[in-house]
Amino acid sequence: MSKADVKAKLAKVKIALAEKCDRLASVAGSTPKKRTMKWQAARFRRQAADLTR
Repeated sequence: MSKADVKAKLAKVKIALAEKCDRLASVAGSTPKKRTMKWQAARFRRQAADLTR
């Protein structure tokens, strides 16, 4: 695998993790837990964007 393939695969995983955090935020009962999950989702999306540059 080339370095570009590895980065693309890692970006795909980061996006999947962001979607998972969004789903968890939608079912979280408390406001702090929702905020934490949304923040983690945003962080994973930023990481995926950095990998695709």
